Amino acid sequence: MIDALTIAEKLDLRPPTAEQRAVIEAPLAPALVVAGAGSGKTETMANRVLWLLANGLATPSEVLGLTFTRKAAAELGERIGRRIDQLGAAGLLPLAEGQTEPDPFDAATVSTYNAFANTIFRDNAALIGREGDATVLSEASAWHLARGVVADTSDPRILDVEANIDRLTDLVIALAHDLADNLADPADVAGFAEDFVRIAELPRGSKGSGVYREVEKAVQAVGALPVLTSLAERFQEAKAERGFVEFSDQVALALQITERVPKLVDEHRARYRVVLLDEYQDTSVLQTRLLSRLFAGQGVMAVGDPHQSIYGWRGASAEGLGRFGVDFGSAARFSLSMSWRNGHRVLAAANAIVQPLEATSGVAVDRLEAGPAASGHPVELTFPETIEDEADDVARWFAGRLAESPEPPSAAALFRVRAHMDRFAAALAKHGVRYHILGIGGLLRQPEITDLVAALTVVEDPAAGSELVRLLAGARWRIGVRDLRALRDLASWLASRDHAHRLLPEDVRERMRASVTEGEGGSIIEALDFIASRRPGEDGRIDHSALSAFSEQGLARMHDAGTLFARLRARAGLDLLDFVTLVEQELGLDIEVEANESRSDGRANLEAFREAVAGYLQTDDRGGGTGSSLRGFLRWLVLADKRDGLAPRPEDPEPGTVQLLTVHGSKGLEWDLVAVPRMVDGELPGTPVEGFRGWVRLGAMPYAFRGDAAELPDLDWRTAETQKDVVDAIGEFGDTLRERNESEERRLAYVAVTRARHHLLLSGSWWAGQSKPRGPGVFLRDLAEAGTIPELPVEPSHLENPLERAPRTFRWPHDPLGSRGERVRAAAERVRIAEPGLQGPRGDDIRLLLAERAVRLAGGERVALPVRIPASRFKDVISVPEEVAAQLRRPMPERPYRQTRLGTTFHSWVENRFGVQGEAEAVDTFPDELDDLGATSVEQERLAALVETFEHSEWAARRPEAVEIEIHLQLAEHVVVCKIDAVYPVAGGYQIVDWKTGRAPKDAADLELKQFQLALYRLAFAKWKGVPLESIDAVFYFVADDLVLRPERFYSERELSESLSSALGARPRP
Repeated sequence: MIDALTIAEKLDLRPPTAEQRAVIEAPLAPALVVAGAGSGKTETMANRVLWLLANGLATPSEVLGLTFTRKAAAELGERIGRRIDQLGAAGLLPLAEGQTEPDPFDAATVSTYNAFANTIFRDNAALIGREGDATVLSEASAWHLARGVVADTSDPRILDVEANIDRLTDLVIALAHDLADNLADPADVAGFAEDFVRIAELPRGSKGSGVYREVEKAVQAVGALPVLTSLAERFQEAKAERGFVEFSDQVALALQITERVPKLVDEHRARYRVVLLDEYQDTSVLQTRLLSRLFAGQGVMAVGDPHQSIYGWRGASAEGLGRFGVDFGSAARFSLSMSWRNGHRVLAAANAIVQPLEATSGVAVDRLEAGPAASGHPVELTFPETIEDEADDVARWFAGRLAESPEPPSAAALFRVRAHMDRFAAALAKHGVRYHILGIGGLLRQPEITDLVAALTVVEDPAAGSELVRLLAGARWRIGVRDLRALRDLASWLASRDHAHRLLPEDVRERMRASVTEGEGGSIIEALDFIASRRPGEDGRIDHSALSAFSEQGLARMHDAGTLFARLRARAGLDLLDFVTLVEQELGLDIEVEANESRSDGRANLEAFREAVAGYLQTDDRGGGTGSSLRGFLRWLVLADKRDGLAPRPEDPEPGTVQLLTVHGSKGLEWDLVAVPRMVDGELPGTPVEGFRGWVRLGAMPYAFRGDAAELPDLDWRTAETQKDVVDAIGEFGDTLRERNESEERRLAYVAVTRARHHLLLSGSWWAGQSKPRGPGVFLRDLAEAGTIPELPVEPSHLENPLERAPRTFRWPHDPLGSRGERVRAAAERVRIAEPGLQGPRGDDIRLLLAERAVRLAGGERVALPVRIPASRFKDVISVPEEVAAQLRRPMPERPYRQTRLGTTFHSWVENRFGVQGEAEAVDTFPDELDDLGATSVEQERLAALVETFEHSEWAARRPEAVEIEIHLQLAEHVVVCKIDAVYPVAGGYQIVDWKTGRAPKDAADLELKQFQLALYRLAFAKWKGVPLESIDAVFYFVADDLVLRPERFYSERELSESLSSALGARPRP
């Protein structure tokens, strides 16, 4: 047997620690590895594969690795593949009889958990009467289907559920997922609820009369389960009838297949002798059940950390690690407790935070120890009086740390929730610190995007009163408080009248009030439509008795706003991307962002939003026409915002830029500098929005039907003899849930702290927007008691919130021009006086024509391109910038033409061949999956020809270091998006290869234009990797012609920048 130390020596790897060696050399049997944050688990798993292969205990194709995100799968797959190549090069990889070199097709399989389950489903769907090519519903489309189920129901029980239709839709989908994920019988759940509601019939058990309010609330919530489970069943039936599945259905369907077809289990057990389960603490009960059915008793090694179990909302449980031996058979236990990431003081803080968990953990967890190269920087603290001071302190800390570093460090601010991100981002901007709020959630919080989404919502939803108020009170119309109140009163007036505006009878009005839930009364949007429908008189005034409370100017502005929204509503049937662009232009946002001198990112934000629309259209199963409804897109935005806050982020750190994201999103990432703001009571640790009610809330599935019921607290209601007993039991249940919540929040704080490599700042403040001060949270108090951070303040300096105590005077409505307003208006007036001949209805047209003439006479014009330019279009930008500008400003979702589809399929084949997935991120729970590309027999033949050519090329025997990576390159005033096909390690550096399935360049001029793409890739990769540009080679490989083309020379960064500036600057007109 070759030991792990010998393999490391032969391959010139760092020698494994004693803990790592025990894991690497463990017998091929069930094993559990508790791996702390930053303990090198990926490297250890890869080296275990090497040890097994070198000793003939498995072949590469018998190895299966599963993890949660594509990014993590790509990293693990690349690491394993590279190590196997090294093993073969060192002569330590056993060869089959007759082989003289390793088989390049004999590769490990590395995938995400859900992708693995999906493969089982798609390959065997017919065995359970389903279609393997069933359409995977996007989240928005699933929501629309469920909404239709709710809207179409004739079940009278739905009238007893106090929720509007959108809320009911959310509840039905969540319950359907819970039922499927826990294999619960809907009839059993409904029966449970029917038994539970009888607690209202128990004697009171104390003085007084009637039903306890707490009992009433519980009965109302749980009593809705029978009708909700019925609707959840109907939702599942509707999906099956239409040939749809959701991403979340695939694990359940795969399990159903394995339970019906035992032969399939035998096949998987024979195929995969080595199974590595990464991030095992995040697996759901359903995933565990599928994996244990397939691989129990096999050589399964699960790697996880109960202290990093932070995804309980999606069915994961910290106790899952403790059940591993039960699920997979008697298992040996190992530990990885040396952190190669964190400094000494950071680890001391992390250990202090999770120390209270040791008493209740089902799995023993060793304290993390620092590695030999760990830094010793202290954990810093700031806890000023107000949140404004706190944000300023955090921004100054980042500014100082970034300035003192010779090389720009990576940096992040991690938040429990998104609520305060904008305030901290503003403080960073004030101190001149670059920042990036990650995800679409950050984009939605930019003012121009907030206005755009608000307008789209007003067009779609007559109940979107808050969004309308934002727009009316904003810079465009500047409606005052008095007129807004008058609009609300007008809405109430209209709601009590018929179509002819006659007052409805009292009994009708009473029934109307009883038939709607709170917030569903009169619509101010309908009131605005009423104003817009009134024609101004000859004097320009709008007269109606119901409008007397409005000011003359306010009424005129509301008429203008109502007319605009009516105009937009009339064109809402346009293609969604066209309609979004129209709304942007009608609101004047495109002009406003260009004119705003204080911000330079507005235009880029609008472009990013249009890209998000185009991305939605490409994934929406109904295509990009009018079938892709505005309502569906707005719902998708809500889901995407939620997904961004809870799912791990795919973005890599950006040196020199502070990234703002949630702690949930930070899982799996690390930075040099980390700040964790708002570590105050009620925020971190936080409390659930619905309180500590557990399953005794609307739409929640009782814990008794959960797969992890044994680890969850129990509500003892069945033995209650009186309502008072039930109230007491609910109170005790809530106390237990409160303790459980603190444990979950401790794990979240642990994850946040362990993201820091060197410098860590923890912060809080007494006063934010609340009426009572919030002191340091329990985690800060624990750290102070342990001596890890400085002493905490004991009490605030102010007895009342100083942010609210001092009266604030400001002008309403706000003047969008600020202090420049008077000067700008005076200048505009002078222009009007100076150009009397340009007044009247044709004045704007005349001015535009004169401006165009002036540009022509000057001999050129400037082309306005979006901020983001794809590298693949760079050559067109240089040669035909006007055409590219027009196309990129309106990125139409394109039909997948045959050549494009062939190229996409070939790229996917290359990824799968090397067992390496691209860096495009997708979390199993939150997919954005594209439909499979269809392929004709002609296309299949062409693909086969490309594959055969590739297999005989020089690339077939080499393993790429990375595939399909996306890098953003700053060039001049633009960001060039570089999507690199493959990067290979070569002697002294790297080689970038761009696969081309089309024909080679026609001539030298064509090649000259194409080489811009390779030059950009070289520059982007060099900056991203931090290596000299000279160490990077780049080539085109035209697969169809089996031709490798390498430019004679590559453009420098200066040449690329000058070419771009020249193309977009003054260009002579023909």
